[in-house]
Amino acid sequence: MTTTPNDPTAALPGRPPVVDRATWQAARDELMVREKAYTREGDALAAARRRLPMVEFDGTVEVVGADGPVPFLDLFQGRDELVVYKHMWHDGAPHQGQCEGCTTTAWHVKDAAYLNARGVSYAVLTTGRWDEVAPYVEFMGYTEPWYSVRDLDAPVGDSMGSLTSYLRDGDRVFLTYSTTAAATSGSTAPSACST
Repeated sequence: MTTTPNDPTAALPGRPPVVDRATWQAARDELMVREKAYTREGDALAAARRRLPMVEFDGTVEVVGADGPVPFLDLFQGRDELVVYKHMWHDGAPHQGQCEGCTTTAWHVKDAAYLNARGVSYAVLTTGRWDEVAPYVEFMGYTEPWYSVRDLDAPVGDSMGSLTSYLRDGDRVFLTYSTTAAATSGSTAPSACST
């Protein structure tokens, strides 16, 4: 049973105004025009992102993981695409002193089976020294592969706190895309993790 307030136009505190169905539908139709334009622009941006040029770099550069130094090319695990999360690191900090945002992001990727089934590998990179990173990874219970990229230049090392995509063509390796605080939050300010 639907109840009707004595004054149907009276707004509830902190809530949108109460209107009749025709007024609601007109407002909804107007918003839908904007939503469709937003969707079309999002589709156009995604297409432009797919057409970005690539940067080739040396895939033999070594990163350090659980099995010691390995060429970056190995992170692809034989697949053609690789997505990495670049986890910020605070040297010498205890486990609870590492970047909260990066820690949460890494925690949410428990299993890359969906990506793997679609030809995409996943790994986490950080600038921390492996002797500090390994106990942290074990303590946190992370299951995805982690690697130290300490002292490595971009596009493997460099700034952290982002997702970065790479493509492999045989033994050739390319940077294809990377998020930034501006790309992910709509702001040009540094991410909250950067402190």
